[in-house]
Amino acid sequence: MNKQDNALWRELISNLREQRRHIRALIGLAREQTHALAEANVQRLAEITQEQALHLDEIDMLEHHRKDVARRIGEAVGLHAQPPTLSDCACLAPENAARALKWLQRELLQDIRQLQTLNERNRTLVQHAAETVNTWLALVVNAASNQASYHPQSSTGVAVILNTEV
Repeated sequence: MNKQDNALWRELISNLREQRRHIRALIGLAREQTHALAEANVQRLAEITQEQALHLDEIDMLEHHRKDVARRIGEAVGLHAQPPTLSDCACLAPENAARALKWLQRELLQDIRQLQTLNERNRTLVQHAAETVNTWLALVVNAASNQASYHPQSSTGVAVILNTEV
């Protein structure tokens, strides 16, 4: 391998490290999001959403760049049919680069699984909060549509809440 090929391996490793940095930042934001959801801190939730979008945009750009580097690596080693996957690159790389690529691949997968777990927990919290809001809205709407039941001079002595007599 020549120096240009070694530069490609370094570029790929650098790209993956940068992607991992952004994913780890998203993990931190997902944890903050959990606390903000629990505290119903809408302002912080909006800030977190903006920060997440920036990291996701960066990851998207890095992923496009990673695919380009993988394509160039494939061409350098004689694979012209399709760009190699990260696993392919780890098999094709010199020993030091292969170790780094395999380690980064494991770490990225682990980080992504952790982020998925945190996002699933936050999705569940949002869903529960929405269900609570819908329940309270149903109570308010039902009470508003049955104003006669709540008026002090009402001839009926029964209040109707969610179509259930009390």
